[in-house]
Amino acid sequence: MSASAWLAAGIGLIGGIASLPASAAVSAQIPPECGSLSEFERELEQRLGGVSAAETTRVTLSPEVGGYHLLVEAGQQRRELHDPSCQELLHAAIVIALALLEPKREEVVPAVPEPTRATSAPPKEGPSAPTAASPKADVSGHSRPRFVLGAGAGVHVGMLPEATLLLDFEAQLKWARFGVATGFRYLPPNSTRDESGRGVRIDAIGATLTGLFEPWHRVQVRLGIAGYRLSGTGLGSSADREGSAWELAPTLGATFIPFERPPFWTAVGLEGQLNLLRPSFEILHYDEVFEVFPVSGSAFARAGVFF
Repeated sequence: MSASAWLAAGIGLIGGIASLPASAAVSAQIPPECGSLSEFERELEQRLGGVSAAETTRVTLSPEVGGYHLLVEAGQQRRELHDPSCQELLHAAIVIALALLEPKREEVVPAVPEPTRATSAPPKEGPSAPTAASPKADVSGHSRPRFVLGAGAGVHVGMLPEATLLLDFEAQLKWARFGVATGFRYLPPNSTRDESGRGVRIDAIGATLTGLFEPWHRVQVRLGIAGYRLSGTGLGSSADREGSAWELAPTLGATFIPFERPPFWTAVGLEGQLNLLRPSFEILHYDEVFEVFPVSGSAFARAGVFF
């Protein structure tokens, strides 16, 4: 065979190899409690074996409050799901990956030059049509709300004369990254006295209403309003009388979740509040003995469960 014939055969072989579609590359990250990573990657590669894609298909499954978060990325497309069951999300990941890569499979397969190609297409797409339809329904659907209960303790400064213990209980209702919370708080009493020995002993009980937003996994930003009823008892006077006052304050805070293993979680956080109503306490025929500070804040830790 002449050199020119060998050269032509080599060029044809290279062109044939280049025209073969590359199988889709797969990268996955899943928590250990959800199963074997190698088995899942093997199953995903088998299901995507007939799909051609230049980009890597990435599947990331991570725990969150109330369940798990699934992220599937294929090229410039991405889909997210939230569900309490990681096994359900793993099955959904395969279906979603197929749905995202389906248009690319149609582009790679050469068009058959037949006038009846439009009528012959449905039998080819028939077996995969139910598979592609289910993830689209899953992706467009909203995750169900999750109910979260928590209790905690911390330190509060600014509401009472001295820094005091903070005890609280909170209930949350969350949809994906957003939610709303309501809670109750108690500040045990402490006291203050002036140079003459007169003063006041104060405790407080309050309620909160808060909006929640999670910009990142395990991080929560909180914006709300808190109301407190302060109860005081005069000290150092001939008659230690009691009185009460109300306080209202917008709040801004953030929490971080260091531990999360369904259904349990823990969190630490900081919160500041601007005291719009500043109650004061005074002893009759004497003088004011205490006024709430303009700003106050808390540092706390919580633990709880979600459903």
